[in-house]
Amino acid sequence: MLDISSNNLSGEIPQNLQKLGSLEILNVSHNNLSGTIPQSFSNMGSLQSVDFSYNHLSGLIPTGGVFQTESAEAFVGNSGLCGDVKGLTCAKNHSGGSNKKVLLGVTISVGGVFFIGMIGVGILLFQRKAKKLSEESKSIEDNDQSICLIWGRDGKFTFSDLVKATNDFNEKYCIGKGGFGSVYRAELPTGQVVAVKRLNISDSDDIPKENRMSFINEIRSLTGVRHRNIIKLYGFCSMRGDMFLVYEHVERGSLGKMLYGEEGISELSWRTRVRIVQGLAHAIAYLHSDCSPPIVHRDITPNNILLDSDFVPHLADFGTAKLLSSNNSTWTSVAGTYGYMAPELAQTMRVTEKCDVYSFGVVVLEILMGTHPGDFLNILYSNKSLALMEVLVKDVVDQQLPPPTDELGETIMFTMRVALACTSAAPESRPMMRSVAQELSATAQARHSQPFDMMTVGKLTGLQN
Repeated sequence: MLDISSNNLSGEIPQNLQKLGSLEILNVSHNNLSGTIPQSFSNMGSLQSVDFSYNHLSGLIPTGGVFQTESAEAFVGNSGLCGDVKGLTCAKNHSGGSNKKVLLGVTISVGGVFFIGMIGVGILLFQRKAKKLSEESKSIEDNDQSICLIWGRDGKFTFSDLVKATNDFNEKYCIGKGGFGSVYRAELPTGQVVAVKRLNISDSDDIPKENRMSFINEIRSLTGVRHRNIIKLYGFCSMRGDMFLVYEHVERGSLGKMLYGEEGISELSWRTRVRIVQGLAHAIAYLHSDCSPPIVHRDITPNNILLDSDFVPHLADFGTAKLLSSNNSTWTSVAGTYGYMAPELAQTMRVTEKCDVYSFGVVVLEILMGTHPGDFLNILYSNKSLALMEVLVKDVVDQQLPPPTDELGETIMFTMRVALACTSAAPESRPMMRSVAQELSATAQARHSQPFDMMTVGKLTGLQN
């Protein structure tokens, strides 16, 4: 990291900064810098974050590398900057350009040497810091000391802030518990609210020393996952022998809590449930098809689906199982949650995207039925399935809601049919999540031969004529 912000520096930004091949964060904000942002900076593959705000910069913002994802906040306060950045307004040309050039020449002659000198000092400090970080990493491995890595513009806070906000992770701040650990609500001094997951592992015992940097790199890659229906991961802390993941906080809590709570059931109408299913499908499809490499969630359950104030679903704990599964001793506890795991996992222990598809199907059935579908699925895929064929779908779905009618009834039947396809015992028979998401969100869905109140399970599944 090279941070020379708020130093009253003037002059142009030197081109030779691009030679810092390992530079990840560049912050030159709140100075008096002029000229342009060197276009060559877009070729710095190591750069993860930049901040040029509140200077006197002008010209076009580079378009490659980190500049493709930076927000307008990184460039505000520079009236002459222009570029394809959402939220950034390009300034119009004004007269008096020759005067500006004269002023720029004076600025460079007076301040340029000082700024270049500061850059030289910055490079030296950066090299020393890189060496120090290497030594600290070794110290962490040898002595199990602490680190806190928060990435991105969303996460400007420290572990100390988290401790204070939760009164040292007091139980009264705990908002959920799951297979991977407990989750705490933390309101930071800035007013930002985050969720802190305290993992059920010890930094020193459960992650081999040689895997720790790999673990951190995995988390770093996960912080880049951005989707409307996926919880933002801000960063990671290893402190006092414990490990923590810091997430976006979502207001209403888990779908599981809403689904089985007295207050929540009345708010989860059929239309709301359909929207939740659609959002969840898009989230998983994104992890499988749009992330490189693809991310298999491994633990899709109602407790890992969080709802915001508008009941928009946000998939949580994505990638956590993968992070923890590198150590064989924890494999059985992190491969998934009983009742949602694909049946082939018990035999092969091999996790694929089709395992997520199965879990998705179980969750969708649970959303529609208002209860876990374990018994229903066991009978459906057993030699006793004939007893289920004549059962009406209206008697299977959640009885706490009035039966859906007309078009909504068609949608519920179609959604249930897709869910049943996802829970096929044979992995190769399950659909891909991309096609599932597209089908569930299609405006025109296949019509059924029977109305909702007359449709049987056998006819819906196609196992009965």
